[in-house]
Amino acid sequence: MKQKEAELKELIGKIETLVYHVETLEGQEEVLLQAALAGQIDGRLQQIGLSLTECHVLDCMERHAGLNTTAIAKQMNMTKGGISKIAAKLIKKDLIEVRRLPDNQKEIYYNLTPLGKQAFGLHARLHRIARDQFTNQFGQYSPAELQTVKRFIDDLIAILPAVGQEGGLFQPDGRLYSSEGGEGK
Repeated sequence: MKQKEAELKELIGKIETLVYHVETLEGQEEVLLQAALAGQIDGRLQQIGLSLTECHVLDCMERHAGLNTTAIAKQMNMTKGGISKIAAKLIKKDLIEVRRLPDNQKEIYYNLTPLGKQAFGLHARLHRIARDQFTNQFGQYSPAELQTVKRFIDDLIAILPAVGQEGGLFQPDGRLYSSEGGEGK
């Protein structure tokens, strides 16, 4: 039993390290995006000041072209207001345009402009490079190992949203929970 407890403790430490690296990776992805934008031939892409979040919204709009604002918000786990604010910025930057259906003027859909498609392509190239690195690393795993990794990641995805919820890191009264004996503040 002590062996399993030690293994679990080591695994949890590695998960904490992974979370830290993912948070750091977002900052690195932003730097890579800005460097890629600076190297663009089209001066408009160099000047627009595109953020990583804006790129991700563009990506969602292009990959899921039939989605309205509400569906984009759900797909990206963001609020409708957040998507609307980002969409307004993307419209000002001439990256998207609004489209409404003839029979429903209330719902808003978006199309990428030619400049928006360039930004989407640039962001997609950055993701292809990262995907190739993952493929090279994980291509060395056996099918059984890949199944175990997928199961682990599915479990991790399922549990992470609950970590910050009541019953996760925080007690019902808002105090920080501590499994080390005692309570945090």
